[in-house]
Amino acid sequence: MKAWWKALSLREQRLMMGAGGALLLAILYWGLWQPLAQRADMAQQRINSERQLLSWVSNKANDIISLRGSSSAGAGISDKGLNQVVNETTTRFRIELIRMQPRSEAVQVWVKPVPFNTLVNWLAFLRDEHGIEAQFLDITKADQNGVVEVNRLQLGRG
Repeated sequence: MKAWWKALSLREQRLMMGAGGALLLAILYWGLWQPLAQRADMAQQRINSERQLLSWVSNKANDIISLRGSSSAGAGISDKGLNQVVNETTTRFRIELIRMQPRSEAVQVWVKPVPFNTLVNWLAFLRDEHGIEAQFLDITKADQNGVVEVNRLQLGRG
């Protein structure tokens, strides 16, 4: 290689050094700088997108909180007994009761496997419309997708 280099004229050596330098700069630019700059741009775009999503979610959360506050402020809490409310609302939500056992100021309820969304909607309805909250809830995933088995559910006021 040295012999080949020495065989080149001074002008050709300078030309080869210039071409080698240009090649080195091209490799550094397209091999390192440009991919890093692209990743930085993509990361900045993702950050901006996530910030927009966070802003949207925060606004929606505030809307939901204000709607909950306005709907529960005008709603009267039911003065019906726990047993009566549970019986009426399980029928409304098509939830099948297995057993219900009163416990001082609460009632313990066992139900057949139920879709998770139905269970959550029922519990939210009990809380919002009747002031009844789940004091204890033990559920497990059923064999069917989206369905849960309620092992123990204790409901009570406040």
